[in-house]
Amino acid sequence: MSKRTSKPKVFAFDAKDKATRIKAERLEIHLGKGRKLLLSFPGSAWGDLEVEAETDSDEVVPLLSLQPGACNLLTLRVDLDHDLRPVEAMDLPQHDSPPMLTLKVQKAVEGADKTNSPKKHSIRRWAQAALQQDVKVVVRLVGEAEGQALNREYRGKDYATNVLTFVYGEGEAMPGANEEGMPLTGDLVLCVPVLVREAAEQGKTLDAHFAHLVVHGMLHLQGYEHDEEGDAQVMEKAETDILRTLGYADPYA
Repeated sequence: MSKRTSKPKVFAFDAKDKATRIKAERLEIHLGKGRKLLLSFPGSAWGDLEVEAETDSDEVVPLLSLQPGACNLLTLRVDLDHDLRPVEAMDLPQHDSPPMLTLKVQKAVEGADKTNSPKKHSIRRWAQAALQQDVKVVVRLVGEAEGQALNREYRGKDYATNVLTFVYGEGEAMPGANEEGMPLTGDLVLCVPVLVREAAEQGKTLDAHFAHLVVHGMLHLQGYEHDEEGDAQVMEKAETDILRTLGYADPYA
């Protein structure tokens, strides 16, 4: 009996149809003019393959289009739209559907901090796992100076901390909900050098520590707190359960 694997296998083929096995969780195909096609592979052989279009510029919107070529063939194309603008919200029928994440990632880092920063697809996966309602969030990756300045200005603490959470338009029914039916809106600020130091001190992989702090920040954004012992236990259990679904160990063990 052949050995079965729980993860998908990735092969690259050259012009002579010769296959080379690749160990990868994601492939980036650079199409020119700042266009990228990202393929993220599932953690198991039965998972979903994620296909995402990206661009190097924040001024344009990447559009991913499909063109059927045959019964077993699809052509993917990435175009750039320079004039696309958000449209007015419409009153649509309500259905039982999973919460929606609208995510923007800002990388205000250079050098080693930029190298150590997680990719957008990873941040999206971690944030999505912690989602309990519709959320529109900006995740900003910063260096020590900006992290310290923000913590000093908004928290009154003159040092850089690992994550800062900002919620906008807090409502009475749910923190962050500015109007009934509107998504919760906020920012998460992750200080990259602080997370790098903490991961080394705690003996964790950088990937696992970033995942924990994104989940931690997303739960804060959605109303979780840890000032009181009871609240802290609830929040820590939620974090541990979410991280387990992502394949990470208990961050508090």
